[in-house]
Amino acid sequence: MKMIKGVVVAGLMAASSAAFAQTAILGAGNVGITTLQVSVSGNTITLFETWGSSGPGSIQFSGLANGVNYTIVKNITNLTGSGWTSFANELLPQGNGVPGQPAFIPPGFQPSNDNDGLSFAQGSGLPRTSTIFGSLAVDELAGRDYLDFSGGVWGTGVNGEMTFGLRDNGGNQPFLLFQRPNEFTSVVPVPAALPLLLSGLGIFGFLARRRNNA
Repeated sequence: MKMIKGVVVAGLMAASSAAFAQTAILGAGNVGITTLQVSVSGNTITLFETWGSSGPGSIQFSGLANGVNYTIVKNITNLTGSGWTSFANELLPQGNGVPGQPAFIPPGFQPSNDNDGLSFAQGSGLPRTSTIFGSLAVDELAGRDYLDFSGGVWGTGVNGEMTFGLRDNGGNQPFLLFQRPNEFTSVVPVPAALPLLLSGLGIFGFLARRRNNA
């Protein structure tokens, strides 16, 4: 297993939730994040991330209160030597994997879905913003929970922020926040023609039965 150096974790106890020790540490599959600092104030968790190399960045969360809407503020410094034009964030709970899941997902984890209780605080109204990117693609219903920021250039040496919500309704901790600069989430939807084809086959079969019974 690759040893990860230069990790600093601080502020692990929220003053308003003394019974819970919210922690965020570098997680499985991390490549890009070289240092991480964590500050917790009430239900706001601020992540100070320094990215020193290309590749995904993985943060493992645990100790979140059940059903609480947290605000995640990601303060990121890009020291990779390359600019970013997009930034994908995806939630990965523990699991044995699902058929066809992306190869980048670390062993022992799988895509989130709308039934596992883990989400980017879906329906809470918490802001989903970036100081660098102006566009956001969201999907929390198609078998994967992701936020893809784009519409800007995050240059090397530049510091910026992303803000979004996070909620676990139980049973998913620890889970990963998996981040991929210069990547969009690849989702394979059901082809639009397929439901029409199936519907047409159903109608054809119904008419055939009527002819046979006539």
